[in-house]
This record gives sequence, structure tokens and C-alpha cells, in this order.
Amino acid sequence: MARLGCLMAGCALVVSLAAGAKAQGLEISEFLAINDGGLADEDGSHPDWIEIHNGGPAAVDLGGWHLTDDALDLSKWSFPSTLLAPGGYLVVFASDKDRARSGQPLHANFKLAGEGDYLALVAPDGATVAWQIAPAYPPQRANVSAGPAGLVDTTERLPVHSTVRWH
Repeated sequence: MARLGCLMAGCALVVSLAAGAKAQGLEISEFLAINDGGLADEDGSHPDWIEIHNGGPAAVDLGGWHLTDDALDLSKWSFPSTLLAPGGYLVVFASDKDRARSGQPLHANFKLAGEGDYLALVAPDGATVAWQIAPAYPPQRANVSAGPAGLVDTTERLPVHSTVRWH
């Protein structure tokens, strides 16, 4: 498992990517926990959102994969069969509307917490955490999205299990 850790206010924040997800190229590339008039859903609401990226060389069927904001409930919300092309991105609204129909806008059954929360992409077995921010992402600002690159600003590759600091 690749890990990138950072120390913030005395507690460690870990962004990790499991080997299985890395092999398939899946990651949470970006998320927005406080959507104050930005991206709208099909109902005209402005819910939080999570972006999934397939950085791998082949299409991946997300059917059975999970998103969660609860480390104790890894299969909290499940993707329907949805083909994500290589290099493709998919937005899932974190609206608490719980909509999971293939070919339709996707809505998780939870919202993201602006003050910080756990966030994970979980493999179809419901137990393998493929990508996570733990114990919680830092407090967010309205209409400012975050992702792995936004959590750590570096221009050089860091060895596995490296610890970094940022302000």
C-alpha cells in the first residue's frame, strides 16, 4: 500500500491507495464538501460531490465498488454498473439522496462534513479500502475542492510512508 502522511495540529492525516486500486487506476481525485452555489445536480440543488478518476490503461466497471464517509461501514453506498473509461472522471453527488441507477446521475446516501470527515473508495468485496483519507480530511472552505494534490503540495516524489508538514 502506498501512503502519504502529513502531520497537522498534532494528528496524522493519511491518504492511502491500496495496490488493487492502483493496479486498476481508481482513486478519489477531488471532492467538494461545501458546495455553495457551484456544480448543480439534476434537481437544481448544489450538493457536495466526489470525483472518481480512472488513471489506468483499461475501462473499469464500478459496479459493486463503494463510497463511504464511515470507517465502520465500508459498504455504505454502492455504485451501480458504470463503465469508467481509461483517463475518465465521474462525479458522484454526496447529497444523501441515495440514487444508484446506471446511466443516471449518481447520488451517495451521505453528505460530506465541512469540518472534516473520513472518506474512502472501497473495493467490491466491501472490506478492501482502495483509497482513503484517514482519520479525516481537514476542515474545508466553501466552493474550494480538495484532493490528494490539494492536500499535499510538493514537486518531488516522496518515498512510501514519508511524513510531510504543510500550513
